Amino acid sequence: MHARILLSLLVLGGIALDLPAQRRRPPTGRPAPAAPDNQPAPPPAASLDRSKVKAWTLYKGADLHLGTGEVLRRGELLVGDDKIFAIGTGLDLPEGGKVIECAGRVISPGFVAVRALGLGQPSGNPGKAADGVNPFDPTIKMALAAGITSYGAIFEGGTASPDGRSAVLKLAFGDLKGMVLQEDSVLQMRVPLNPQQWQTLRDQVKKVQDHKKAVAEHAAKKDNTPAPKPPAGTEKLLRVIDREARLWIGAAGAYDNDAIREALEVARLLDVGVVLVEPLTAWSIPDEVAATGSMAIVNPRQVADPDPGRKDSTGSNLAQCRILSETGVAVAVTTPRGGFAGGPSIGTGGIMGQDLNTPHIDAAFAVRGGMDNREALRTLTLDAARILGAESRIGSLEVGKDADLLILDGDPLHYRTFVQIAVVNGKVVYEKDKEPFYSHIGR
Repeated sequence: MHARILLSLLVLGGIALDLPAQRRRPPTGRPAPAAPDNQPAPPPAASLDRSKVKAWTLYKGADLHLGTGEVLRRGELLVGDDKIFAIGTGLDLPEGGKVIECAGRVISPGFVAVRALGLGQPSGNPGKAADGVNPFDPTIKMALAAGITSYGAIFEGGTASPDGRSAVLKLAFGDLKGMVLQEDSVLQMRVPLNPQQWQTLRDQVKKVQDHKKAVAEHAAKKDNTPAPKPPAGTEKLLRVIDREARLWIGAAGAYDNDAIREALEVARLLDVGVVLVEPLTAWSIPDEVAATGSMAIVNPRQVADPDPGRKDSTGSNLAQCRILSETGVAVAVTTPRGGFAGGPSIGTGGIMGQDLNTPHIDAAFAVRGGMDNREALRTLTLDAARILGAESRIGSLEVGKDADLLILDGDPLHYRTFVQIAVVNGKVVYEKDKEPFYSHIGR
């Protein structure tokens, strides 16, 4: 008995002592503006054509966690076919529609995994994602049971310039057409760059700038001649500069401030925010990240000891998600890398598949680092969608967005919460009581 009490006191003491260390942060200046969107906003209610809707569904009485950081208590959500048409209270249900009573439940956006393996995606690097997806892959149901309704499939990446193939896929079980949301909205490159690679990148940027100027001059002439074509080899760079694709930047070896600053230098050269992939020490220079409009994919469970002589700028920090978010940086969480964790992507390669079954754990670790629960939900919803360049369609409960939502029996990040129903594109694709995973477990 005494041994158990002593152990408990040691554990509690360790937790208490850990908090101040994890909250370390250098002084910062005025927060920079949040990263700009590179996708159009969802269409307003006035632009949605109600006359073409074939099926209406009104979800009533749930607490709506919108994914934006806001919560509407005992609210209502109106879905027409595959879109959200209205959010509020006292909503009118069109004739012939059905009501789903959700009193005592929580509705949130479906979780967005920024990177995942399997889950119906094609193997290798197909020409088109739709050519290889499998809408009947059984792992889709496993992911839906965990709340994942869409994810980034990153097939390959670039090196010294933006390149690669990617897709944002939905877990629309049984619906081939509904699985592919968009393709190639993510391109990748790596740092550090050697002097020759930097010069090549600068030359490519200059060619793109000259091309954009020529296109503008051509448009001003208003003649019928063909518009200038991009110089060969700059097409993907042009997509990044035009904000048609997100640029993810990783680092060879361990991320440190030198590598982060080099990635931010790329952002300044391109005049567009980039996505830092697992930056270990961005917590120590958050204002520099925010100043470029960049975002970050963070593994909050990553542990690395600081250099004893440079504790303010080295090592991991459990509070990194909070620190970056408070400075205006959009953050998405991802799973641990290496060992038995199945790499930095959600999938079935973890210990007993736990990285697939519990995506909310990483967001919960962000809360452990001081992030507010509602903001932490954004790391799995709206901010994750922004990092994939898909925020105009998914990631939050907003009028005009896709009806991808979860009906839960508790707070979205609580360890005891189960997904009761998952809806993708307005269709029920998972019901807890009808699937083998958790139907035998009550709350």
